[in-house]
Amino acid sequence: MSYEYSSESKRLDFPNPFKVENYFYLVSAAILIVGAMMLLMLSRNNLAGNMTLWSITPLMVGVYLLLIGIRDAGRALMQLRFFFGRGEPASLAGDVAQDQTGQSREADELKEMLRQNALSLQEPKGALNGLLYSWLRDLIYAPHPIQVVAQRQFQTGLAILVTLLSFFVSQIGFADSASAAWLSLFYFGFTTFLLIRPLNYGAAGKADMGVKGLVVLILVAILGPVIVPLVSKHLPDIAWLSLGWQTFVLLLAALLAVGLYFVALMKQMVAPPPTTMACEQLTVSMNAHPKQLMDELDRELQKAWSEQIPNRRYSRVLPVVSGGRGSFAGDVVEETQPLPREDMRSIDLGACFSLPRYQWLAWLDTIGLLLTIAGVMLMVLFASRFTPTDFRQEVVSFATMGAALLLVSRFCFVAGHSLWGRFDFLSQLIWVELKGNYQSAKLDYGNQFTDRVRTEKEVINVETMTLRVWVAELESVSFGKNTQRYIVGMRGRPDKAQYLAHHLMQFAGDQSLIVAPTSNVDMQKVAALGAINKLGGGEANESIRNIQQAIAGVGAASSAKAHAHCSQCGASLEKEAIFCSSCGYRLGGFTSA
Repeated sequence: MSYEYSSESKRLDFPNPFKVENYFYLVSAAILIVGAMMLLMLSRNNLAGNMTLWSITPLMVGVYLLLIGIRDAGRALMQLRFFFGRGEPASLAGDVAQDQTGQSREADELKEMLRQNALSLQEPKGALNGLLYSWLRDLIYAPHPIQVVAQRQFQTGLAILVTLLSFFVSQIGFADSASAAWLSLFYFGFTTFLLIRPLNYGAAGKADMGVKGLVVLILVAILGPVIVPLVSKHLPDIAWLSLGWQTFVLLLAALLAVGLYFVALMKQMVAPPPTTMACEQLTVSMNAHPKQLMDELDRELQKAWSEQIPNRRYSRVLPVVSGGRGSFAGDVVEETQPLPREDMRSIDLGACFSLPRYQWLAWLDTIGLLLTIAGVMLMVLFASRFTPTDFRQEVVSFATMGAALLLVSRFCFVAGHSLWGRFDFLSQLIWVELKGNYQSAKLDYGNQFTDRVRTEKEVINVETMTLRVWVAELESVSFGKNTQRYIVGMRGRPDKAQYLAHHLMQFAGDQSLIVAPTSNVDMQKVAALGAINKLGGGEANESIRNIQQAIAGVGAASSAKAHAHCSQCGASLEKEAIFCSSCGYRLGGFTSA
């Protein structure tokens, strides 16, 4: 299993946590489908002889087993391999788009977690939860879904235990077969309700039974054996449907399954999580808009993207500067792409029974598989001995006992699935905060009287701005691909916080105050203007005379060169002559050699 971002990086490869569970689902599917086919074949004789409602009972049971088998096979095939797509796993808070600003309540909670240097823990409520958390003290540090399921299974186990004790008492006081049959049916249905109720809620359900709910269950378990015999006198005789042993086996198997699941749940807990924080605080002064720090921070955070995957942005508030003076504030909260922990490894069936985290889960599915085999065999025996006109108690007991075992096996598989789908991630949470005061200023550069080139600029002066940088490495878990992610550990990264803070401080100090040309043509013109500017002042008199002499020398040279020969006879002329000494021509039109 891997991310869709890249198939080249090994860091994005995630071991499939459902690999071992798929084995159990495939074997269970094969057993259920084979048993369903046998039931369908056996039901043909009953349908050929007598087409009644009772005659199609084996057929209905076979169709039901076939549907369960196909569903188990389909789940295993869907879990053979899948990918984490873009935006997965779920973010810790609402995401802010790249070109937008804003924040959310969850982002404020993340900032408060960093500020307080502590994880937020939900205090358990209720007397039963008080008993549970006093027994398991580290349960408070477990992810929230683990705590909810632990509370619910603890209450379910107590209810089944009370029901089992009540069932023992009821079987001692009643000898009437008709009352005993109805009483057994009552306990069978009540236990079925206790097992199905937590499965319908799933991992996100609430454990809301509490003391009142437990009292109601106890009253039902105590008063039921008293009320049922009174009502059963007016009901049909169902002695052929005696469910005494079936109810007893169902209660014991349910108690065993809930106990195994509770132990497997406790193995998902971790030690009290580390909660350290790294915060770097600096005082920064600069002559530039503070938003320039936010832009540089964006560039620097992009350089550190995990596997070139964009960060999740949970908060972005830009500093606002308007008017001559005032205060500003801004912050950015980002999380790097959550990546699988490096110590996560692919687990095979053999190693699964030796690792504490998966050992009891494997045993829970093993019990579920064994109960599936036993339940299917009992259903096949029922279909092989069933006749529509003969309702013998031993024949019906095969079907009821098989239904009880199949019910508990479903509980084992469905309950364990939520724990198999645990994903552990590592990421970094970064929070940068700016707070300070500003005032506007105007800067002129250049001598007003002597310089030919001057520059001026309106600047924002920020003095002693507070710059805080928090960086923490987060451990987070989710149960399922698209479910909520929970933080279970936090470690400070002082090296990263110090680097970002000092980098932003250096960037602020490097901001230029002067507007200057940058192109090559501008630089050539500036050099020429600079040479002219150097001519001003007392120290430039010699330079001015040199330039004047040079200009005069060029003019004299040109004049001398122009009067060198007579235009009429071509004779050489003397310097400053008016007439040609050879031909007497008055000079004024001449040619140069």
